[in-house]
Amino acid sequence: MKKILAAVLITMALPVWANAFPMIYAGSQQVQFGFEYRDDDWLLEFGYGRFITDELLLGALFSYKDNARTIWSAGGTMEFHFNLGTMTYPYFAITASYEDRDNYDHFLFGPAAGINHFITDYLSVDIKARYLFSSESRYDEELEIVGGLRVLF
Repeated sequence: MKKILAAVLITMALPVWANAFPMIYAGSQQVQFGFEYRDDDWLLEFGYGRFITDELLLGALFSYKDNARTIWSAGGTMEFHFNLGTMTYPYFAITASYEDRDNYDHFLFGPAAGINHFITDYLSVDIKARYLFSSESRYDEELEIVGGLRVLF
């Protein structure tokens, strides 16, 4: 536990040493990589987005899950980022996606909340929690915790 806490504190202190200023402004673009591992199942997520305003990002997400079955999904997201004057930007998001499973397919949608902590002016560590609802009654609602990296350009 001490190692994890030390790693978090060092990561949060890096921007102070680098004198970085995040590149979140209208017109900037980002690519993201996310992952989740739980109960021997894993999720890989890739995304692209563009800031329409200084706070609002519209983007596309593609994910691949591997558990008992191989599952892929594609969808979109809308995120609203809050500028607190620091290197940490909390955000709220709405996601919607189409998921293809081996025996059926369905739509997923739901809210998300996360935090982007910038290490440099273009690289951030991202963690988000999202609660997904399904258009299919046999699919359980699910809370996902996804961590990853974002690169702005």
